[in-house]
Amino acid sequence: MSNELTRILFVCTGNICRSPLAEAVLRSELERRGVESRFEVDSAGTDAYHVGEPADPRMRSVARRHGIDIRTRSRRVTRADLDAYDYVFAMDAGHYRALRHGVRDESTEEKIVMFRAHDPEVNDRHFPDVPDPWYGGIDGFERVYEIVSRTCVRIADELVNGAND
Repeated sequence: MSNELTRILFVCTGNICRSPLAEAVLRSELERRGVESRFEVDSAGTDAYHVGEPADPRMRSVARRHGIDIRTRSRRVTRADLDAYDYVFAMDAGHYRALRHGVRDESTEEKIVMFRAHDPEVNDRHFPDVPDPWYGGIDGFERVYEIVSRTCVRIADELVNGAND
C-alpha cells in the first residue's frame, strides 16, 4: 500500500458538527506530522438533512478558537464509501448500526468502528458516543472538540506508526 492513500471517513448524523470537526482535526494532525500526502480524510452524514451546507457555525467557531479550520460541505454517506474507505469511524452507536446495515461483506464490516474506540480516556470495551452538541449551548461544542481532538491525536499516532487498533 506504499503508493496508495490510506482513506479515512468520519460519519455523524447530518455531517455538520462532529464528523466535519474530526475530519479537520485529523487533517491538521497529519499536516503537523508532515504526512498528509499519505492520507485522504473525509466526512459524511447518515442523513441528508444538510447536504451542501457548511458545518454548523457554532462548531466552526469553536474549532477556529483552537486553530482548526472546517471547510467541508455536508454530504450523505454512500454504499460506495463503505467499499472505498479503509477506515470508517462512526461518531455514535446509531451511526455505527446504520453503517453496518449497509455492509456488503465481512471485510467492509471490519472497517467500521466506533470513533471513541480510539479515545485515550476510554478504557473498556463499551465505547461511548461522541455527544451530539446540536441542541445544546456552546459548552457542548467545546466538549465535543475536547473528545474529538484527543481521539484524533491517538488515531494519527496509530496511522503514522502503523498500529491497527
